[in-house]
Amino acid sequence: MQRPVIAIISTGGTIARQAADPRDTVDYAEIGTSLGGGDLLAALPAAVRARFDVRGIPFSSCDSVEMTLPRWFELAGVISHALATQPDLNGIVVTHGTSSLEEAACFLDLVLDVACPVVVVGAQRPASAISADGPANLFAALLVASAPQAAGRGVLVVANNEIHAAQEVTKASTYQLETFRSPDFGPVGMVEANRVLFGRMSAYRRHIGWPAGYGAGGAIPRVDICYSHAGADGVGMRAFVAAGARGLISAGMLPGMCTPAENAALDEAVARGVVVVQATSGYCGGVVRRQDLCQRGILAAGHMRPRQARILLTLALMTGMDPAGMQALFDMP
Repeated sequence: MQRPVIAIISTGGTIARQAADPRDTVDYAEIGTSLGGGDLLAALPAAVRARFDVRGIPFSSCDSVEMTLPRWFELAGVISHALATQPDLNGIVVTHGTSSLEEAACFLDLVLDVACPVVVVGAQRPASAISADGPANLFAALLVASAPQAAGRGVLVVANNEIHAAQEVTKASTYQLETFRSPDFGPVGMVEANRVLFGRMSAYRRHIGWPAGYGAGGAIPRVDICYSHAGADGVGMRAFVAAGARGLISAGMLPGMCTPAENAALDEAVARGVVVVQATSGYCGGVVRRQDLCQRGILAAGHMRPRQARILLTLALMTGMDPAGMQALFDMP
């Protein structure tokens, strides 16, 4: 039986970190050491490794809090190049730190347009920890990336034997293994008894594609997130606009509302040509296009979390999309 050919692109993060003390699940990020993609694969039992023909593609060893949009553009380019030059690939697995994993997965899903499964995976515990979850997550990701039924579903996130759609998932816990969740719609599938099972299709997939004309070192518009709270005076919003923000994501109080002072600052931003998107800081639920937002020229984020909404708005601005087109993307459930 021919083994599935899977490329593993390693980008660092907890899954590729180790500490001197196997009890350390906290300080490793600052004082630990990095592992390469080959080390990650070597942590799997030989019988598991024998199931796949794995090709390692090194990318970076930086922590996920160091990731940026230019780096994710570079990562998307590496994925596209691998698929173009290695047509026998059955799937791609990207190892990534969990702190910004939901943003990375959303970005890749919005930019890439490939039939081959692309799976993003991370870990909550370093490779050196007691009961490290990295090897199990990596094995599950390899299974999903090699599953024919995973093709055409866009970018997927695999963790704790669950399969999530890239634009629905969020990190919900700081240290618990069951951290990646899709609060509104749930996972799209699971890995059970070494089998890949999909329970539903995503009813939608927002897609923007690679912004025309963007290359390495190209300009990326500034888009900032403003977190609302009782008594907020809008100073932060005005500071972001003064710093050159072309877009603002307002992470409002549920169900997507701001203080009067913040509303005044947002209206000023809209008057200056800044695209404003009203999101919610809540764990689940969406922001709908209610009458007040429409009258003020503010977009509604729908079910996108603030950090993912920032990714979408940035890419939309890069393509020159008009607000109506942006709103149509946010309106997808």
